[in-house]
Amino acid sequence: MKNRTVITIVGVIVLVLGLAGVAVLLTGGDDANSGVLAPGAAPSETFGENIESNQPVVVTGDPLPGLDAVVDVDPAIGTAMPLVEGASFDGRPVTVGGPTDGPTLYVFLAHWCPHCNDEIPELIELENRDGIPEGVGIVAISTAVDETAPNYPPSVWLVDKNWPLQWPVMADSPESTSFVVNGGGGFPYLLIADADGNVLDRASGTKSTEELATWLTDTLDTSA
Repeated sequence: MKNRTVITIVGVIVLVLGLAGVAVLLTGGDDANSGVLAPGAAPSETFGENIESNQPVVVTGDPLPGLDAVVDVDPAIGTAMPLVEGASFDGRPVTVGGPTDGPTLYVFLAHWCPHCNDEIPELIELENRDGIPEGVGIVAISTAVDETAPNYPPSVWLVDKNWPLQWPVMADSPESTSFVVNGGGGFPYLLIADADGNVLDRASGTKSTEELATWLTDTLDTSA
């Protein structure tokens, strides 16, 4: 009888440990670069402690002209992005513009924008399909924050949208400085730059997974 009791206890322990292992696999474990967090997770688990929805930014360089969808050739193409030095929601440094390890797609998002809510799953689907060209980085800029609008605060919103942990997020200034100096024209606002920080192309509005893939590939091929 005693042996059966011991066996039963051991079996329960094994079962509990097994379930815990499954939970770790489902949540990505404690590795900050292991994937995405489940909806409802605390922002601090992704972005750290002392979260602020806006952060100060420092701009060096000339602003880009505003995006005009009517013109045939974007005058910003080939010009240098202004260097914007800012921070994530928890104050970790994040830079927009300037030299990088390779081409970078900058995605300007507003938490209250329905088109931004539609675009994030398309970007994630593209990543899941291995459709983002090799060497291309992605950086989000959370901008135009409005605490009276839906999905506030943006740090919670991005966690709930399963924003991938490997893609840095800059919290823009209260004046949306990063968006303005980069010529933002509607949301979502997409800007792809080369490794030197020069504009390759810009776009505004929702793109499907297929449209994103074509746009990125065509842009990089043209600039090669």
